[in-house]
Amino acid sequence: MEASAAIKALGALAHDSRLAVFRDLARMAPEGLAAGALAERVQLPPSTLSFHLQHLVNAGLVHVERRGRMLLYSLRPESLRELFWFLGEDCCQGRLELCTSVTGRIAERLEEASQMERPTVLFLCTHNSARSQMAEALLRLRAGDRFEVYSGGLKPRGIHPLTLEVLQEIGVDTGELQCKDLGQLLGKVAIHHAIIVCESANSDCPRLHPFARHQHYWPFPDPVDEPGDRETQLALFRQVRDAIDARIQTWLAHDSIGLSKA
Repeated sequence: MEASAAIKALGALAHDSRLAVFRDLARMAPEGLAAGALAERVQLPPSTLSFHLQHLVNAGLVHVERRGRMLLYSLRPESLRELFWFLGEDCCQGRLELCTSVTGRIAERLEEASQMERPTVLFLCTHNSARSQMAEALLRLRAGDRFEVYSGGLKPRGIHPLTLEVLQEIGVDTGELQCKDLGQLLGKVAIHHAIIVCESANSDCPRLHPFARHQHYWPFPDPVDEPGDRETQLALFRQVRDAIDARIQTWLAHDSIGLSKA
């Protein structure tokens, strides 16, 4: 990669919205996303998204393909590799002390996970709004002395108020709950068990392995987008809360035996 191309690519990524779009496409690679679906995921107006996508296309980081009336955008992995090689070989001249292996951090986190006294559990859903937050709080309640517990979302959008309400009404402390992006955790926290609690996160989820030593799939219905008045929604949140609590207690009693340090 020439220096001019690297500058163009780095400049395209030096914007919060474009970086968010790029990260979403990287998470979906090698599959792409239609412009409409991408706009919904990154919560940008179509015209604004189109402007940022054009920057990424012009920088050679993103490929666009027309399928009928639909524009499909996807990551160009060869350009990303070229950018990594440029930074590693041209800038750092191959000096490993400056440019560590891309997989080095993964190996470090896995080694940490194997030595932890309290293994880490990460609950993952799309928005980190309800189910994963409930699971985090409930596992901390049931076995906070056995595990370090986190939750995260592919596209976090804030904790739903009814999530906090149904937890507090059974005496669960919600003071530590925060809405977190998955990017704050993968590669930065040693993860023993990654537990996906929604179908959309399972299908859209980045490849958790090898970031997590064990991956589990516990799908629960999403109470957030269900129609109905407040009492109807509250009942749904309670049902999901109780189902998650029951699954956690089963896992603690049976499934997790022998896996805590595996």
